[in-house]
This record gives sequence, C-alpha cells and structure tokens, in this order.
Amino acid sequence: MPNVKHEATAFFKLQGEPHKGLSSRLKRDLGTLDGVIKVEVNFILDVVSVQYDPDKLMLDDIKDRVEESNRTSE
Repeated sequence: MPNVKHEATAFFKLQGEPHKGLSSRLKRDLGTLDGVIKVEVNFILDVVSVQYDPDKLMLDDIKDRVEESNRTSE
C-alpha cells in the first residue's frame, strides 16, 4: 500500500445492468488515476467504492471516471 497521509472513501451507484467485465473495467480505469488506493465493486448493492488520497485526487475526477467507465461498458 502506498504511503498515504490522508485517505478517503467515496461510493458511487452503478447504472444499468451489471455484466461480465464491468468490475475489471472499473478497477482498471480507476486504477490509472494517481491517488487511487483501492477499488471494490459490489454488484449486490450496485455500488463501486474507491479509497483514495484526497491530497492527490479530487472527488469530481473519480466521479467522472466512474461515469465514463460505466457508460462505455453498456
């Protein structure tokens, strides 16, 4: 785990039908953002949770990437 001074967790509701590949797409796409520590996808709750370093990454950047990944996977 990277050396992180601050850590926050954000939760985003998934849209549409979950399908094979969405979890790995979200993890891959979000994992490319500098400051993301951990990504978990829960299809039972239709939620993706993202642990991140708020000193390196803004919440809006994560939200935009979640929406983009979710949209392109439909």
